[in-house]
Amino acid sequence: MKLNMLAAIPAIALAAGISLAACGTTVVQSTAPTHTGTAAPAPTTPSATTPAAAPVIINNNNNAAPAPVIVVPTPVYVPPNEPASDPLWSVAVAYTNDVNNGDVSDAWNMLGPSVQAGWNSSYNTYAAWVHQTLFSNVNEVSKSGDAVTFTFDLSNSAGTNVPYTATFTVDNGIITSSTSSQT
Repeated sequence: MKLNMLAAIPAIALAAGISLAACGTTVVQSTAPTHTGTAAPAPTTPSATTPAAAPVIINNNNNAAPAPVIVVPTPVYVPPNEPASDPLWSVAVAYTNDVNNGDVSDAWNMLGPSVQAGWNSSYNTYAAWVHQTLFSNVNEVSKSGDAVTFTFDLSNSAGTNVPYTATFTVDNGIITSSTSSQT
């Protein structure tokens, strides 16, 4: 017969004279004798000269837990004086922000299959690039049809800033093609 350990814990705790609480941790230990398989001795009353042992009470409601770690996100680039209703430029800004913030899956999902193929369709290769890359000085240059051209400085983990010009072709919020060159 298989013993359900979770169901057995309260029974074991009660047999040992321990009370368990549902929230936090409360342990009450009495000085009651444990059962050894023989008849239990008759209960005794403490005399005036022998004080009764007080139960041991331990309360720990996670008061000693370490403070939560607060992570400050990387600053997000928001271009000045740009209308939010410009869908082409909004995609370029969202993509560069995702890369700057290390949001690999969001940035990857903005790339269409042909652009992902430029990374050998390897999410891991792309993720390694994102984690060491930062866009700065992102500025729109022009729009034509479904394409937006912009300039930016690309920084890598070595601290190198290289100026680039890129053109994204966008279809329904997805970057379907991308070209870039150093300027």
